[in-house]
Amino acid sequence: MRSIVLALLAGASVSAGAEGSVDINLSNRTIEAQYATGAGSAEFSVGGLYNEDQKDWEVNVGLLAAGDTQVSGSRLDAGLGGRVYAVHVSDKDLVALALGGRVRWFPGNGSFGIGGYTFYAPAVVTVMDGDHFWDSGVRAELELQKNTALYVGYRWMRAYLNNETSPYVDKGGFVGIQIGF
Repeated sequence: MRSIVLALLAGASVSAGAEGSVDINLSNRTIEAQYATGAGSAEFSVGGLYNEDQKDWEVNVGLLAAGDTQVSGSRLDAGLGGRVYAVHVSDKDLVALALGGRVRWFPGNGSFGIGGYTFYAPAVVTVMDGDHFWDSGVRAELELQKNTALYVGYRWMRAYLNNETSPYVDKGGFVGIQIGF
């Protein structure tokens, strides 16, 4: 938990005064937090997750080429890039460079949106006790006002370890809030 707080504070200090967002979601036994800010035409993010049941955690730092656009009268927000993950799962540790992206679509430019993300690190960029790593999720959200949204979602975060096991760091539903400033 301390690692998540320290990572979020470090990210906030890097971009003091810049536009950004804080995204926090919870399940019964898991908390995930992410801070993102613009870095030119890119998006820099720092975040982490802690699973109380298993005492598993992850922290990540990412950089995405990101932006939003209008497509057939609908708003589309997307980004492609990578994240560096440090993960502790099943008393094993791994570090991974994962490539992937995220997308959010608001049909008719309305307040309801759906989105998802996926990041994957193959064996060549996964070190220590890991063989490869996968982080994916989907969500449905309701934008209460510009830059503030409530959402529900489902995530799959899984580590494939050198000992031939593949435990989930976290898997399941969550509720959250994203606040832009």
